[in-house]
Amino acid sequence: MRYLLPLFGASLLFTIAANAQSIDAQKVTFDYIRLPLVPVPAGTSSYTPEVVLRYVESVKQQQSDHVSAVAEAKAKAEKDKQEYKAQSLKEKAMNRLLLDERKPGEAVIPTADYTAQVYDAPTLAATYLSLSGMQRAQNAGDLRVTVTLDGFTQGPITPIQVKGTSLSVGGASTGDGIKHAYEVSYKSPISVKVTTKEGKVLLDEMLESTNTYTIGKTEAFATEEGLNKFWRNNQGAFMRQLDEDAMKTNMKLVTDYLDSALGKRAITRNTSVWVVSDKKVNYDEFPQAYEKALVGYKLLADPTRTLDANKQITDAVVVWNKVLAESNPKDKKARIDEKVTAATLYNTAEANMWLNNFDETDRLLARLKLLDIPRYNMLAKELDVVAQDQHKRFDANKKN
Repeated sequence: MRYLLPLFGASLLFTIAANAQSIDAQKVTFDYIRLPLVPVPAGTSSYTPEVVLRYVESVKQQQSDHVSAVAEAKAKAEKDKQEYKAQSLKEKAMNRLLLDERKPGEAVIPTADYTAQVYDAPTLAATYLSLSGMQRAQNAGDLRVTVTLDGFTQGPITPIQVKGTSLSVGGASTGDGIKHAYEVSYKSPISVKVTTKEGKVLLDEMLESTNTYTIGKTEAFATEEGLNKFWRNNQGAFMRQLDEDAMKTNMKLVTDYLDSALGKRAITRNTSVWVVSDKKVNYDEFPQAYEKALVGYKLLADPTRTLDANKQITDAVVVWNKVLAESNPKDKKARIDEKVTAATLYNTAEANMWLNNFDETDRLLARLKLLDIPRYNMLAKELDVVAQDQHKRFDANKKN
């Protein structure tokens, strides 16, 4: 037993030594100015927004048709009453006997189909249409932004059965567990057009997601009679809520779409710079590079400090490149072993992205993925998405 304790102590010392290396993610949050996907003419600084409701005349026609249908129903009912009144008692009796014709009742008023809500176009424009980095102009802005709404379009209304639970009260079943509801399909298409003051078209398309039918469901009822009663009393309110929800959702999509395509929005980036430390091995270059990168990233929010930002980030990249030159991922005892190499590849890949060196970012991420370390695989995937978007926007704005 006396020999086991020294062996245990040696094992503990080895474990501590093996874990002396620390690779820590220093959380970094900063803002950067996201470039537009669609290049705008140099000097563009203002826009004039407009919302057009293309469906208003259709709504008026639908309402007019219903008024006419009601008038026709009332006129027919009145005519039937007069004709019945003009008959003799003998004729009334014979018609009732032979034709089962009875005294005409009141007019059967046709149910009005739901008509799309007509919104206030100027309010929609003021609420939803904005471009980051540009001033709104009442008239004659550098860009004219026109958003056209085709209105709420109702598709099929389908009765459905919803599987529920059957309850038993006092030995008697309260139902078969099947509930009844309606599914309503609907859409609310929106188109976007952006032109310069000279008339050049920058954007002209329908947002495809707004032209795709969505399904709305009523609440479920234990009986079909309960569902039908609900529908008779609440159909208009239910459809109006779908209409309003679709409008708000789709106009928010328009806001994001326009700002992504044409705005220069400040975007917050949450990332990490990996710093290596060890009590026995010197990794002093890592905190130095971290400080350089941190200063550079923080300057990205100010376009007037781009050169200063690039200088700081480049200094960090120089340090990390020297580290990578020493990389020996197959040797676990190397100063720049596999895990240190992975951390440095990630740091350098992100830094090169902010320097617009996208080919270098792609190369470094490819090296990182080859190491196949789960933690860094996930980080590389996220960074790759950001880098591809940045690359696309950078290329679109090269000539401006």
